[in-house]
Amino acid sequence: MPSAQPTTRQSGPDLLIRRGRVHGRDGLVDLWVRGGKVAAVEPSGPDFAADGPGGPRAGGAVAPEILDAGGGLVSRSFTEPHYHPDKAYSRTLAPPGARDAFERARLIKAGFTAEDVTERATRALRLASANGVTRLRANVDVDSVSGLRGFHGVLAARERVAHLLDVEIVAFPQEGLARDPESRALLAEALASGADLIGGWPNVEDGAEAQKAHVREVFDLAERFDVDVDIHVDCMIDPTETMLEYLAEETIRRGYQGHVLASHCCGLEVYADADAARVVAKVAEADVRIVVVPLNLLDGGPRGLSRPRELMAAGAVVAAGSDNMNDGWYPLGTLDPLDRAQMAFFGAGFHDEGAVDTAWEMVCGQASAVVGGRPGDIEVGEDADLVLFDAPDRATALANLPSTRTTLRRGRVVSRRNTGARASAEPVRP
Repeated sequence: MPSAQPTTRQSGPDLLIRRGRVHGRDGLVDLWVRGGKVAAVEPSGPDFAADGPGGPRAGGAVAPEILDAGGGLVSRSFTEPHYHPDKAYSRTLAPPGARDAFERARLIKAGFTAEDVTERATRALRLASANGVTRLRANVDVDSVSGLRGFHGVLAARERVAHLLDVEIVAFPQEGLARDPESRALLAEALASGADLIGGWPNVEDGAEAQKAHVREVFDLAERFDVDVDIHVDCMIDPTETMLEYLAEETIRRGYQGHVLASHCCGLEVYADADAARVVAKVAEADVRIVVVPLNLLDGGPRGLSRPRELMAAGAVVAAGSDNMNDGWYPLGTLDPLDRAQMAFFGAGFHDEGAVDTAWEMVCGQASAVVGGRPGDIEVGEDADLVLFDAPDRATALANLPSTRTTLRRGRVVSRRNTGARASAEPVRP
């Protein structure tokens, strides 16, 4: 694990990461951090450089704090683009006798309190940080079953982990709009009280016309509150689920290109190829961002991976998200970006020369882009949100061997994780 050697600083860079490896660069490099930003990436020198960005000849009064990467990979940090923290660690709360995942999840959240949600969500968000995540988009149920309890609980959890990662909240009508009319006023209240985006799930409504009306109503709320759209669509591997194409058409009609994220999109996987090609082209035209969910499943069978290769080839931005973890929908899960990258690698059939990079970017640069950030890896001048591995490259890290990770946010170490024989995942207290 990289070792920190703190010093008293008056000026110059805050941090020097020595002897790291950055994807796409040859040899070892030193990364200089000033004011929470990446100030420089240079070939690694044998000693602290007096004329480096923090040395005396560069105006630095004292040496910066030093992290020795020990030849390990230094990556841009990860983004979790699709997760439900209000439900985290809630599976043990399920009463017996639920007929399916829908009923089990509904029974569980009926017993939520804001305080309970805060504790469980905080635990999950800290785990995400230990796994290298510094930005997370949280879908939170807002409906007649849970009211605003989950929303207020996640709001409080977001404050608790503000030093670890940035959290955006999606007000999500899990139970529908026409099927759950009470949710309409609750969604408006959540959007007026700190929710960042409006969500939806048209497929839970009864019939195609009600599903289309759900999509339109979501856009109405987005326009009313001047927020982006993050919508569950076609979540089952079922060719009769066809809302993705309508969503793309409505995105164009409303002028919301680049401001809509569609998650799951599993119906697309089993469309006839000609129909799939038409929908993929429409999604790319509308610049609808796509999040697939490679680790999740439902009672009776797995959810699909959509068609990430075809979507990417058409120019769509595609990322991979976690969705659920240890709750009424899904008993497993780790909130580890590399777990879902590995599953996407195998499940989507990424086998060309750049397959490892494609899978990595689905949880890193492309995951950032799908929620409105920039694509790519480390850039000078950008926030020093970084992950240090003891593995030397992406392929070795993605192989998920026992390893260590150190997460930096704005140039400060905030979490460490060890997946060796005595595994641990702990945030660094501010």
